[in-house]
Amino acid sequence: RDAQESRGLGDVYKRQKFKERRKNVFNGLFNKSGKHSAAVFVDYEHWYYGYNNIFSMKPNVEEWYEELTEEYSVKNIVFFGDFHGNSIEKELPRLEKITKNVVHTASTKDGVDKDFTDFIILDAIYREAAKKNSPDVFIIFTGDAHFNLAIKYLRELKKKVIIYGVKHSLSNKLKSSANSYVEMPRSKQEQQYYYDAILNSLYIVKKRRKMATYGKTIESVSAHSGVSKERIQVALNDLMNNKYLNLEEIKYHGKKPKILTVDWERVEQDGLWAVSYTHLRAHETP
Repeated sequence: RDAQESRGLGDVYKRQKFKERRKNVFNGLFNKSGKHSAAVFVDYEHWYYGYNNIFSMKPNVEEWYEELTEEYSVKNIVFFGDFHGNSIEKELPRLEKITKNVVHTASTKDGVDKDFTDFIILDAIYREAAKKNSPDVFIIFTGDAHFNLAIKYLRELKKKVIIYGVKHSLSNKLKSSANSYVEMPRSKQEQQYYYDAILNSLYIVKKRRKMATYGKTIESVSAHSGVSKERIQVALNDLMNNKYLNLEEIKYHGKKPKILTVDWERVEQDGLWAVSYTHLRAHETP
């Protein structure tokens, strides 16, 4: 009987140890929220200059980071770039609100700045992968084919690799090597950026009690935002086709110009411009 009880207690102990091992394995894969752990590495020069040169846009960093944290438990996020002496330096306060891990990669050697940045990012990726409890997911924002071997190495370690890159400047090698990739900006984000530029301009015109014509609006928004007239015109036409904007003929000093009017209530109700509208309204003087 004592032997039976001993075996019974032994079975209980084994089951308990099995449950503990299974729990440890589960906790290694997931955090308490059930999300996969992730490390994020951002080549901010690629993102900033790609958006600026191709789309005349600024990176939507806050929105992107919020999107990541909804899906993953972000253990570490690092932004890399040469932030000295040009317009990209003005981005630092935005990045530092998200993380203090902003690495300045300026090189004193002529002609090697970009390769130097890549080298520093690659070193950080390999160091993270070598840690005992390295994350399950590696998210890398870059377009450079130099990262191809690093991605393959991470895949060999059974890590999930997700690549984000600027549309029209993301290497095909990276697309094929990663588990998945996302080209930024997404079409909807690009469209919304142009909508914001148009509606910001029209709201300022309204507050100044002036009139906005179709042609003048395209010229003004293009000049102020740096976006081509063709892209602004396409976005403006889209707003008109969806009845957010209308052309109305008025009498003005013996003439009948057609001016743009905005259905501000509908624009706000549909969430098309809620954030910008609130922001501008907060800066109005009574």
